[in-house]
Amino acid sequence: MTQPVSERIALVAPSLEAAAVLRHDFIQWLVKRGHRVLCITPPGPGRYIRILRGLGAQHRIVEPPPSLRILADWQTIKALVTQFNDWQPNVVLAVGLRTLTLSAIAARRANVRRVVSVINGLPSDGVESVGRRRFADAIRASDAIVLHNRDNEHTLMRLGLVPRNMQTLVVPGSGIDLKKYPAVPMPPHEGGLVFLMLSRLERRRGVMEYKAAAQQLKAEWPNATFRLAGQPADTPDAVAPRTLTSGGAVEYLGNLEDVRPALAACHVFVYPSYGEGMPRAALEALATGRPVVTTRTPGCADTVDEMVSGCMVEPADVASLAAAMECYLRNPALLGPGSRAARLKAERRFNVKHVNAALARIIGVA
Repeated sequence: MTQPVSERIALVAPSLEAAAVLRHDFIQWLVKRGHRVLCITPPGPGRYIRILRGLGAQHRIVEPPPSLRILADWQTIKALVTQFNDWQPNVVLAVGLRTLTLSAIAARRANVRRVVSVINGLPSDGVESVGRRRFADAIRASDAIVLHNRDNEHTLMRLGLVPRNMQTLVVPGSGIDLKKYPAVPMPPHEGGLVFLMLSRLERRRGVMEYKAAAQQLKAEWPNATFRLAGQPADTPDAVAPRTLTSGGAVEYLGNLEDVRPALAACHVFVYPSYGEGMPRAALEALATGRPVVTTRTPGCADTVDEMVSGCMVEPADVASLAAAMECYLRNPALLGPGSRAARLKAERRFNVKHVNAALARIIGVA
């Protein structure tokens, strides 16, 4: 029997968290099969470095210098070329729009054998925000691209940014570990329903719409509870925790290391994002067996079967969001069937084992 070839795989991620949390299972899968993995990220909390090393992966830092962006980008490409030449990967897997625009070009300059770019979502203002020309160059420098939803694939095809002969793969984000996130029985609801949102505190995630809907519903349903947990952001659209909790309708739980207890304690998960690649928080909620209220936007819409495993509303529409949430307040009998449908959706569509197998095939290590 032929022994599998051990490959050297460099994973370039936009943050330490993206590598250690979102790609945790795939890194573990690769290392267990004898492959060597190097994670290249900007600096970040030491706990994520410890997670990566605990998985058996190496870690190196590349950080753009504080300068004009175009100069910083070229310096980052140069730094990545240096890292690739030194470590000699057979495969480069670059995750994130801006990350891949730099990594794919650097990998080609370093003569890496195979380059796979992961597009985990398109910005609302289009690829122009990362530089359309450089993005197109990065796609052409890739051997294959991975996307997290069909809407993004169709958009890039329509814009002519994906060559006809390009190998493409659509997977539901990083998938979800169904053993780590088992189905949990619904808590009693006689004392009132508990709604939960897990998200970075950014306007584009719909946190302000969630607050407004909670305020409307709290007036009529005083026993209902509206919780929000997530990491404060430093982006231009960041929202401070005190802004979300002002008025008293929303309870902020902070940035949770483990979201499973919060998911187990809720009845309905709410995620009114303006659109993204594939919202992991929604997958965690489905796996737990919680119906999901989300938006008809790229990525989010893929998580829900309408009025089966949850509800969909239009983005930035507080009235429709509040109405969808109120359906469960008026009809708590929907919770049981919605819970079972949510878990089944996670099992059929989002199992991390299927995602890892597909990724392994496209990077050439299956």
